[in-house]
Amino acid sequence: MIVWGTYVTKKILQSGQFYCPGCKQHRGYNLSRPKKWGHLYWIPIIPMEELARYVECTSCNKAWTEAALQYDPIREEGERNEKLSTMVAQVMALMAGESGQNMRLADTISATTRDLIAVEMKPEAVFAAVTAARDPDTVLSNATTQAAYLTDRGKEIVLRAAISVAPAQPLDDRGRAMALEIGQCFKMMPAHVNGVLAEVSAA
Repeated sequence: MIVWGTYVTKKILQSGQFYCPGCKQHRGYNLSRPKKWGHLYWIPIIPMEELARYVECTSCNKAWTEAALQYDPIREEGERNEKLSTMVAQVMALMAGESGQNMRLADTISATTRDLIAVEMKPEAVFAAVTAARDPDTVLSNATTQAAYLTDRGKEIVLRAAISVAPAQPLDDRGRAMALEIGQCFKMMPAHVNGVLAEVSAA
């Protein structure tokens, strides 16, 4: 009797760490390439078809498409928070008129990012963010971009923090104009910004 037929082999192409959608945390994975063979007496003779590659979690053993390797919400959240922290540091430094290493300002910026997104920036990260963008137009353009990731409350927190570090208290004309421009970048209504200014001035 001749024994022939087909079966599928699996070759592991790469291994590493990924965000498993099933476990909802970082886990080990194997990226495998299955291949269909024609066999004679269980000896693979004829390669017939390469099947779609897939990712298998080494913890829950669930299989996912290869696209799962590109999906990492934990990493994405970290990157988003880093960009928001940088924006906060730059906006506050712009309002303060600082472009160097001011430890008191760095502490205030760190406290603001902690309240806003539960991320406490280290002084060296604050100084790097401030020195990386000395151009006001660049800072305000980045504020406009990052505003999409802030709630209305978050926008107000950043604005209030920026106002609090202005060198002139109460704000002079330059400070008020800058606060209104920051509010505009955040798409805050002028009446809202003026209300915040009035509250801060009265405090």
